[in-house]
Amino acid sequence: MTALVLAVATLLVATAGDAQVRQLRLCADPSNPPFSSQDASEPGFEVEIARAIAAALGAELTVYWFPTVREIAALRQLYEGRCDLIMGLPLTSRFADDKPRLAFTAPYYVMRHVAVTPTVGGASLDTLQGRLFGVQAMTLADQLVYERGWRRKVYVTPDDVFAALMRSEVDAAVVESTFAGPFLKKHPGFQALALADPQRDFAIGAAVRKTDADLKDAIDRALEQLRARALPDILLRYGVLLAQAAPSPTPPTASPVPPVAAELRYARSTYLTQCSQCHGTDARGTPAAANLKAFKGSEDDFLRIVRNGRPGTAMTPWKGLIDDDDIRNIARYIKGL
Repeated sequence: MTALVLAVATLLVATAGDAQVRQLRLCADPSNPPFSSQDASEPGFEVEIARAIAAALGAELTVYWFPTVREIAALRQLYEGRCDLIMGLPLTSRFADDKPRLAFTAPYYVMRHVAVTPTVGGASLDTLQGRLFGVQAMTLADQLVYERGWRRKVYVTPDDVFAALMRSEVDAAVVESTFAGPFLKKHPGFQALALADPQRDFAIGAAVRKTDADLKDAIDRALEQLRARALPDILLRYGVLLAQAAPSPTPPTASPVPPVAAELRYARSTYLTQCSQCHGTDARGTPAAANLKAFKGSEDDFLRIVRNGRPGTAMTPWKGLIDDDDIRNIARYIKGL
């Protein structure tokens, strides 16, 4: 659940005479800003929201740091009783339908996609037509830009995308509002243009085991208490609301994306995420790499070059990284562009 932090908490209630002692244990990723961090000066908005929930419940919050990169590993903490609450989950049927053991809370914010641009010149989506957009590889932002037919350059992390924007290597960065917000807070010379795409506007909430209905109800009541002031204050402090404050008009019309045969769809995905950074999304080359549309060799020649690379150039060997059949399909995909 790239790009969303998982925060996991256990609410324990003990009775000592007539008094109840509550403890809220939060398990959060130690290095996943802006969602969570061990940096006490900027612990992440998910951690701060958990603190607010704990305060609303009259509970003591403690944090157990747990890497949450892999969804299955994080959910296992919940299923096996090590934790009772996971925060930072998309409240969509696509995510929830195959998780019958979970019950989901009310949402506490909405994640949107935005285009981050310099404020100089008053850039808008209309003025960005034909420009170059930076995206993180294999994300919904990457897919969104591709589907709209916009020119794009792919990077590994959101930080890489923003670094490219700062270097003017790209004209805009398309990212989730959760990443755009902290960037805007630190770089006032930039703005966020929210992209009108309801299918990619995700309400974000929490989940508990379906058997823990009382805990879910308690969290929902706490979120309702926090909704008017505490939640907006936290989200604004991390720039999440700032990044969503200026929705764009209906997106400009883009050239339709040509259909691709079913057997070549995986090849297209591999090309766009691994090859287009150097060779361009249209395979017509860049100053750093050759025009693949002009390649005159056979499919076997293409396979040999991709497998072994070209000594003395930026073309590195891909043998062992991309299967031979996939390389051949990439050649067929390029030919059909």
